[in-house]
Amino acid sequence: MLNRQATRPTAAPLGEKKLLGQGLIERGIINEGQLDEGLKVQARTKELLGAALLKLGYVTQEDIAETIAGIYCLEYIDLEASDIESNAAKYISQPLALRYNTVPMKTENGTLHVACDVPLSSQVMGNLQRLTGMQLTLHLATTSRVKGVLKEIYESGGKGIDFSEDAAIIKLVDGLIEKAIRDRASDIHFEPSKEKLRVRFRVDGLLHEVETHPMNIAPPLISRIKVLSNLNIAEKRSPQDGALTYSNNGESVDIRVSVLPNIHGEKAVLRLLSTENRRTTFEALGMEEDNVEIFESLIRRPHGIVLLASPTGSGKSTTLFATLRYLRSDEVNITTVEDPVEYKVDGVTQVQVDQAMKVTFPTALRSILRQDPDIIMIGEIRDKETAEIALQSALTGHLVLATIHTNDAPSALTRLVDMGCEPFLVSSTVCGIMAQRLIRMNCPHCKTSFEPTADELKRFGLDTLPDGATWFRGPGCRHCNNTGYKDRIAICELCKVNRGLQQEVVKKSSGEKTRYVAIASGMRTLFADGLIKVNKGITPPEEVMRVTLLE
Repeated sequence: MLNRQATRPTAAPLGEKKLLGQGLIERGIINEGQLDEGLKVQARTKELLGAALLKLGYVTQEDIAETIAGIYCLEYIDLEASDIESNAAKYISQPLALRYNTVPMKTENGTLHVACDVPLSSQVMGNLQRLTGMQLTLHLATTSRVKGVLKEIYESGGKGIDFSEDAAIIKLVDGLIEKAIRDRASDIHFEPSKEKLRVRFRVDGLLHEVETHPMNIAPPLISRIKVLSNLNIAEKRSPQDGALTYSNNGESVDIRVSVLPNIHGEKAVLRLLSTENRRTTFEALGMEEDNVEIFESLIRRPHGIVLLASPTGSGKSTTLFATLRYLRSDEVNITTVEDPVEYKVDGVTQVQVDQAMKVTFPTALRSILRQDPDIIMIGEIRDKETAEIALQSALTGHLVLATIHTNDAPSALTRLVDMGCEPFLVSSTVCGIMAQRLIRMNCPHCKTSFEPTADELKRFGLDTLPDGATWFRGPGCRHCNNTGYKDRIAICELCKVNRGLQQEVVKKSSGEKTRYVAIASGMRTLFADGLIKVNKGITPPEEVMRVTLLE
């Protein structure tokens, strides 16, 4: 039970809107000069004000906890002198307790008393109340003592009583995420049906079933995913989007979460981002040496627009962030606007679109232009307003990188004109476009060479194999789950905008005419780039045929 003598009264409530610094001053713990010094340290280090004041030695953890408790009208307790009920741990699982720094202390008349080092949000409180089935009473304690008690409860053999069902769900979700990471999956699908919950992984671009479970575990499993991604577990009728970071063997994996209601319950899709972003050089992504040289010359320009133009799921984001890593340095200011932010890049200012807060692509771009940028990255050009701001940015001396949804590289030029952009602006600012597709690579463990048939050669416009070329395909083995494929690589179509293409844009020529001029100017098509990969033995011919269209 809670030792009442361990409970100390806090200072008089200061009101929820009071800042920590003001609260510490009103309690006589620091003065204005010390607060100003703490704010300067905070501005420099980007840490919390309390941490800055602690570092300066002006406050103790107890001072901070007592002041925050007063601000939020909560009770401060000394956990070191408190009695913790051993069976209280059964109400909050270890991952949740550690995630929110929450110590389950005792139950009293249907209420669970918990101690935290910061006040919990109303959404987190609501989620915990629904999971525990109890009302929560929150107490404030110091960070060090909260962490110390959590370690004692959960890591030193004192776990108390655990619900086997809760533990099984936690183990199942964690196990599937870890398996997906091992299998290099880009997505995990949790799909409820009338009789079962199906789990599928998307590996190398294709979905395959991993396992099935009884439908009765679907609700707690989806709730577990919602809790991890900080979503509302009570909302089951509206779509929700969230994110979480999963630690696996010292590697942090960023995961995007989408939950969608359907007739059988809720479907959840988890996008594992880091598994798609391991390659950082253009050669590793799949660009041939000549394309690397052209692409690097385009992105080294001081101004202009370079577009990545491909359908969804073609690896545009991976290429875009490899480009940002190539360009970042202490001498340039790179700012992005994305929806959502997928990969975090050190040294780059990344802005997330938030419609609820009226942070759209156009509004964010206008603000970015006042931030002295050298390079601007736009997650996607979706409308005329965004396109026009991008064009104007390039005209005023900025390098703009952006994605746009088209099926090939030259079509991006006609797409911008079709959006309503002035043709002369498009022709004078867009300096290059690259389209790409992802193809599966032969499994290195089971691939074997073969002699192509006359029909296979004919499909590629060949009579015989070129000198030095050997075609391979894999029959499948345990290393590739008997698919014959392991990992993916890009085939690219890089269009450098020259005077001939500029003239076609100004004349508002058709997409077919623009593409004809681009090919005549030396652009290698996706199909031709794929043939290079086939001749090198990287991929079988049918894989290139699968992802490209022949004109």
